[in-house]
Amino acid sequence: MRLIPLVQIPGEVFMSIGSLLKRYSFKKRHIFYGIGAVIIVIVLSHQISFERYDTAPDKDTPEHNGIFSYKVPLDSTSPWPKFRGNELQNGRSPVMPRIDAKAKPWAFQTGKGVFSSPVVDKDGTVYVGSADHIFYAIKKDGSLKWKVETGEIIDSSALLDDRGHVYVGSGDQHVYCIDRESGKVMWIFKAHSVEEVQKEFGVKNFNVAWFEGNIAMLKDGTLLAPNDNYLVYAISRDDGKRKTQYIGSEMVWSLPAVNTATDSIFFGTQHPTNKNIHKFNTVTGKKDWVNGTILSSNASSVMLSSSKENGILVLGGFDGFVRAYSQKSGREIWKFGTKEHIYASPAQLSDGTVIIPSADGSIYALDSATGKQKWAFDTLKPIRSSPVIDGKDTIYVGSGEGRLFCINPDGTLRWAYRCITDDRSDLNASPALGHDGVYIAGESGEIFYVPYDYPLSDAGKKDPLCKLGPKGDLPENGTYMIFTTRFGALLLDTPKTIDANEPVTLSLFVRTNGDTDLSAIDKESLKVSVTGSPKMSVNVAANRRFITLCPLESWTGAEGGTITIRVKGSYIKDMHRFGLKFFGGTKGGVIDQSYTFNVPSHKSSVLPYRVPSKAGDPSTVFEFSRLAAPNPTILPSWNQIGFDSLHYLAGSIEGKGSRVTIWVVGGKLENGATVVDPALEVRYPLTLDYDGGNLTFFNYDGFKINFVGSWDMPFGLYRLSAKADPVSGNVLNRPAFYAVANCDDIEFYGKGLKLMGLSDWDTGKMPVFGGMNLRTWGKGAAAAPSGTGTASFSGNETSASVEIKGGTLKKGEHVYSLMLISEETGSVFPLYYTKKTSVETDSSGIVTKVNVSFDKGQVKGKVRAYYVVDTYPAAKGLIGM
Repeated sequence: MRLIPLVQIPGEVFMSIGSLLKRYSFKKRHIFYGIGAVIIVIVLSHQISFERYDTAPDKDTPEHNGIFSYKVPLDSTSPWPKFRGNELQNGRSPVMPRIDAKAKPWAFQTGKGVFSSPVVDKDGTVYVGSADHIFYAIKKDGSLKWKVETGEIIDSSALLDDRGHVYVGSGDQHVYCIDRESGKVMWIFKAHSVEEVQKEFGVKNFNVAWFEGNIAMLKDGTLLAPNDNYLVYAISRDDGKRKTQYIGSEMVWSLPAVNTATDSIFFGTQHPTNKNIHKFNTVTGKKDWVNGTILSSNASSVMLSSSKENGILVLGGFDGFVRAYSQKSGREIWKFGTKEHIYASPAQLSDGTVIIPSADGSIYALDSATGKQKWAFDTLKPIRSSPVIDGKDTIYVGSGEGRLFCINPDGTLRWAYRCITDDRSDLNASPALGHDGVYIAGESGEIFYVPYDYPLSDAGKKDPLCKLGPKGDLPENGTYMIFTTRFGALLLDTPKTIDANEPVTLSLFVRTNGDTDLSAIDKESLKVSVTGSPKMSVNVAANRRFITLCPLESWTGAEGGTITIRVKGSYIKDMHRFGLKFFGGTKGGVIDQSYTFNVPSHKSSVLPYRVPSKAGDPSTVFEFSRLAAPNPTILPSWNQIGFDSLHYLAGSIEGKGSRVTIWVVGGKLENGATVVDPALEVRYPLTLDYDGGNLTFFNYDGFKINFVGSWDMPFGLYRLSAKADPVSGNVLNRPAFYAVANCDDIEFYGKGLKLMGLSDWDTGKMPVFGGMNLRTWGKGAAAAPSGTGTASFSGNETSASVEIKGGTLKKGEHVYSLMLISEETGSVFPLYYTKKTSVETDSSGIVTKVNVSFDKGQVKGKVRAYYVVDTYPAAKGLIGM
């Protein structure tokens, strides 16, 4: 219990003040002094709490005869019926682990990445959704019990109630009620579209109506379902009807915590200023208070220390701070800064210690009364998984390394188990506790079961996937620029071979006396050299944590050979900060590292892809999917599930020698296969460069595309590089994705990214490094669509058009584009094809005209114009501009 007493003012002080007022002489400047004093008082009144508050947790009620005590009607036989375990969302269950020395781990594979956190019933059946659009029930032995397909990716964690139902939200705008025994869908609730939200509630937003937040419950059984459309829905579990809604200030990913004693709910939003933490009264439906901090939007779900009215709430923000607030007033009590943004939700040990991981790779233990650090456990990669705690106060958390960590209450490692061996290794879901083991899911698309203390068993001690404590495996001291894979893995052992077209990303990692230091590359001192002086692009990340070196387009000549990369400079420490924008500081040490790589030969061979030379010829089509952008670290936290939902189809338009012009349109997953999505506005050009098995797609002129939602991403550089079979053209590995975004050109959000340390303060550029899936689509080549009609082309200073006569294709059936190529240079004009293309139809919906507009002077000279249906060049013409 902490008490800040009121200040006692003696009577003689009032007498002194009175005599001063008699001698007072007014001056104009005193008005400004008074205004300043009022501002200071207002700021202090919002930041300093003069309340009596209690940071101690509620006392746990032990499990009794297989029954758990929840204050809302969850499944009382389940040790983990909802995200964060219970209504307070303290990540703690009184379940006492049952150890079976003969039990073995298992994994269940889904069709895409899993970002949803599992829940588990008394029998060990686990319930979890996947980005493959399917919600799964998996038996204790790892076999499928049933599955339900939805219309989009599932990011939401489910909830098990006391009626034998499971509830889950989907990106398809719906919440599903499913019978847990049979898998039968009982009812479906639909959210408002963003347009409907504006019309009904007067709230304008810029996003989508996905259910990305998880499911919670009030004490009367009413479900709470947060949505990207700014609303938290209160839904009757009887019939799936909306009872009411709580209006947030931005997208709501943060799951509401419920205080049943005060009839209150608390949740965060993605609002970037100080209106991102909300408290509502569930009886009146009114908002009690709203608070927050500038640039501290919240994906983290609120944790309540207790159900006491004077208890505290804790959550982490995207500005890298953990904050505690008064439940009663919303005033900030304390804050603690980590080295990166925070995505994970906090948990609390039975003694009150707050446990919260950060995307800086560390797990922090904080004193709940003061916010001071008790200990930190460091790992090598970002942590987005939220920690969970069993009845012995043992902590379990997933990591970006693909490992499940088990940590003792004193911060020492008990054990670690590597769940994911694939290069997509992020365990970004949070664990769930069963009676016999831990359940967790990851980016590899697998759901994992790890028996309690399996690494301590005889079998586990022999298992190379296991690591035993009490120490982790990071070096005690040293400065490292670590080779970073396209999916974000930091390799302490640098690979010996790289492809001729492969970018190299190196991340700064500094350790001092067993702790990971906050440090940044000094851009001014940095010097990078490569033997042979190949043409390349070098970019330092805006947060100065990594650099990317990209060949244009090859490190060596066709014969291959050896290259040595040397990085010299210094790094900075002891920086000041504003949110995630770190600045100033002092020289921390020297960087001087060299890397030697073998580059295989890449002698020229025949292009293994089909490029149409005349109308009707087959055209090779590629499929891009499952984009991952782990660097900078905040991108997966903002949009990894959205990135994973993206599919693109890219077809060859024209070519000469080893270079091919490619046209890309948006796709979608339908019945397990990728098809063109006419509803999307995505259209952009790339160049394919084929060099003896090295396959590179690039665009250095720039373009904009539309991601999930309504905002646009302007790229100044975009590049994919992979290895392909010289005979079949089949792609042999996942390509590296390297891009530079021009963030200053992003509408609404762009300039704020500088303050968040994401884009360069001077240039507004954000280098991005990642990976994706790439393959030839379908049977490898597309045929000309029938019914395209006869095309005639024309143009003027601000637009170009193609008129269609005799066609039979309708607007909603395909994506229609007009691509313009300079006759002089052979390059595609860098226009905003995504949103500057318009399609006209006749009264029956048949396409009659496609137009692309542009600014005066953007297109000059003779122009080769292609009428493109989906990815196929249906007609070609020459226009004089």
